[in-house]
Amino acid sequence: MNIFYIIIGVLLFVYIISVVIKGTFDVYESIFWLIGTIVILILSIFPNLIIWLAGLIGIEYAPSLLFLLVAVFLLFINFRNTQKIVNQKEKILSLEQDVSILKYEINNLKENEEKNE
Repeated sequence: MNIFYIIIGVLLFVYIISVVIKGTFDVYESIFWLIGTIVILILSIFPNLIIWLAGLIGIEYAPSLLFLLVAVFLLFINFRNTQKIVNQKEKILSLEQDVSILKYEINNLKENEEKNE
């Protein structure tokens, strides 16, 4: 059992919970990070688990499995963030169009008022 990694896992877990409580981090997004910290804690408490999992999968060098897990986790997070960016761009485009239409209508109303005066 490696105390250093257990402390890091606990601190990360507490930090994620605190930023969710403060409202600066989305609850739904925090779930993935909390799962990551729980994995860190489990692997810290049971270090032979990674060796067993690596053997089960057929990976000869157990630390390679850690790098694989981290890479998959980061790719997943990156993919989700890319999805969010695309959705935000679509919403921004729709808002830009709405604002343009409203500006056009305001200008038409001002012109009509000037003509009526």
